[in-house]
Amino acid sequence: MRLSSYEQESIILFNEGDTKADVYTHNVRWKKRLAELAKSYPDQCQFVKRNREGGETYMVEKKLISIRTPYSEERRKKDRERALAANRRPPSRKDGEVDEKV
Repeated sequence: MRLSSYEQESIILFNEGDTKADVYTHNVRWKKRLAELAKSYPDQCQFVKRNREGGETYMVEKKLISIRTPYSEERRKKDRERALAANRRPPSRKDGEVDEKV
């Protein structure tokens, strides 16, 4: 059975008494990053299980979970200028899309 995109959740669950958090996700990027973390830092991130619908659960140290403030336009502009000065370009886009801001 295929889940709709609305049903493909990501859930981070932890309590104040533990040092670990359960991360359940269907998000392809998160699954890839969590798999890389588990491979590189097995003491801080462990694969737990995969379900039939494609969701994966990992157990991670709570200190790896963070919520950041959004980038300000000023910071974004400075980062762009620094990247251009270093001759760094954004990754190529799918289907020949072009980033209008470059």
